[in-house]
Amino acid sequence: MKKILGLILVVFSLIMARPTMAAGPLLKFSPSTGSYNNGDTFSVTIGVDSGTEKSQGVDAWVTFDATKLEVVSIEKAATPAFPFALGKNIYNDTGKFDISCTSTDMGTYEATTLLGDLVVVTFRAKATGTVNVNFTCTAGSTIDSNIFNMSALDVINCATNVNGVYTINAGTNADPTATPVPSSGSDEVLPQTGSIGTTLGLLIFGIVGVLSSLALRFL
Repeated sequence: MKKILGLILVVFSLIMARPTMAAGPLLKFSPSTGSYNNGDTFSVTIGVDSGTEKSQGVDAWVTFDATKLEVVSIEKAATPAFPFALGKNIYNDTGKFDISCTSTDMGTYEATTLLGDLVVVTFRAKATGTVNVNFTCTAGSTIDSNIFNMSALDVINCATNVNGVYTINAGTNADPTATPVPSSGSDEVLPQTGSIGTTLGLLIFGIVGVLSSLALRFL
C-alpha cells in the first residue's frame, strides 16, 4: 500500500512539474459571443497575446457575413497594446476589414511582448441569424492576420485565434417618436364652434328688426 501511495505521489509531482504549454501568439475577439437585436449597434474588441514572443507589428484581417452585419467604425482601444494604428480598411459590401498596428511610428520599430487590446470595432446588425466573425489566418502567410516578431517573421498560431459568433434576434423596430392616429371608431368629441342660445337670439333680433321696419313704412 505504501509503495502504491508513493508511486501516485511521484506521478502527481511529475505532472505538476510539466511546463504549461503556451496557447499563443494569438488574436481574439472580446466578447467572442453575444446576442443582439436586429438594427442594434454593438462593439467588440480585438485583442492580442504574443505569449513569450516580442512583437513589432500586428495585422488583423477579418471576414463577416455582409448580409447580417456592417462595420460602423473602428477606433483605437482606450489603452492599446500598440499605440500606433497605421491603417484600417473597411469593405462592407464584401464583408471584410483589416487593421495594422505597430509599437512605434513608421521611423523606428521597437519589439515588445503583447497582452492587451488593439482596437474596438462597432457593428450594426442588419438581419436575423447567427453570424461568424473570423480572423483570416494561414500559417506562413503574410497577407492576412499576422503577429511579427523581432526578425519580422510571422509567429501567429492561427489555430488558437479566438473568433466571434454572434446571434441577431428579431427584436422590435417600433418608432417610439411616432404619433398615434385615432381610429375611425374614436369617441373623441369635436370642439364646438357656437351655441344654440346664441343662434336663437340672433334669429329673434333679426325678426324684430324686420317687423319694426315694416311698421315704420305705414306710419
